[in-house]
Amino acid sequence: MMKFLIIRLGSLGDVVLTTPVIKALKERYPDAVVDFLVKKEYHDLLGGNPHLNRIIIFDSGNTHKGLKGLLGISEELRKERYTHVIDLHGNLRSRIISRLLPGSNILRYDKQALKRRLLLSGIKANTRHTVDAYLAALNPLVECGTRNAECGFPKIYISKEDQDRVGLFLSETGIPGSETIIGISPGAKWPTKRWMEDGFVEVGRRSVKELGAKVIVFGGPDEIELCKRVAAGIGKEALSVAGKVGLKETSALTNRCKVFVSNDSGPMHIATAVGTPVVAIFGPTVQGFGFSPLGKSVVVEKELECRPCSLHGSSACPKGHFKCMRQITAQEVFERVEEMMG
Repeated sequence: MMKFLIIRLGSLGDVVLTTPVIKALKERYPDAVVDFLVKKEYHDLLGGNPHLNRIIIFDSGNTHKGLKGLLGISEELRKERYTHVIDLHGNLRSRIISRLLPGSNILRYDKQALKRRLLLSGIKANTRHTVDAYLAALNPLVECGTRNAECGFPKIYISKEDQDRVGLFLSETGIPGSETIIGISPGAKWPTKRWMEDGFVEVGRRSVKELGAKVIVFGGPDEIELCKRVAAGIGKEALSVAGKVGLKETSALTNRCKVFVSNDSGPMHIATAVGTPVVAIFGPTVQGFGFSPLGKSVVVEKELECRPCSLHGSSACPKGHFKCMRQITAQEVFERVEEMMG
């Protein structure tokens, strides 16, 4: 029997982008076992996926910490006798784990590191979207080296229980199910990937005034104060859920939004994976890195000689002017929101 282990430990957006691989494997080998090894903090993103047999939690902060933890999880996985290990992370941890599973065929995705570095140096390079790079790792097994109808797009599965739970949450906070909701995600791991705070506030205010919408401001536990400020700036029609809901509830709430406005970050990929149209704001990074939003989406960005300046963002603009974000106006972003609203 075919038995697959997919490894992608993190992070948020990357885990979401692996979901087409899960579907492609199960459709090609319906009787196979497909398991997924992922960090504890991201496992909810895979919950309810009908193509997965088992989600195996990698607890990097406790049980599986350090070399001892890696040896421990590898010993557990050896008992499963996987025929194939599909390493979609390609870092030191995932390589050690995959090498410690003797008898398994190892398939690993191409990170396109050189091509991305060439883009960073201003040299054109023919890169592929990260989803396509993940799918290409399956080429020895599945004729699905690029996105198509068979392999599909990233998808997060939301249960009726998830929907009912967020429906109750919204009603308790004064947002009935009939309301038009605009989602806003003003955060990002690195400061240079964050659009101007007042820009998000202005887009939120205009969504309330001109579209008659309620606004939900999304963010992680480390973005609570930022989201509070943005929600307060928009006014009483805005609600911050930062730090109040988990990833599955975040996904279900995002699914309720008519449009999702986000920086180049993980929540952007959650939105596309639940079918919500996205207006994405790109500053130091570019779509050629392979992380542009899929589905119904549009990217707002400025063509500047200094872009891209970083693969993943940085703490400050290397040039000191931050034009890639400062030159993007709230008017431009709101116009894209209106277009997405139809």
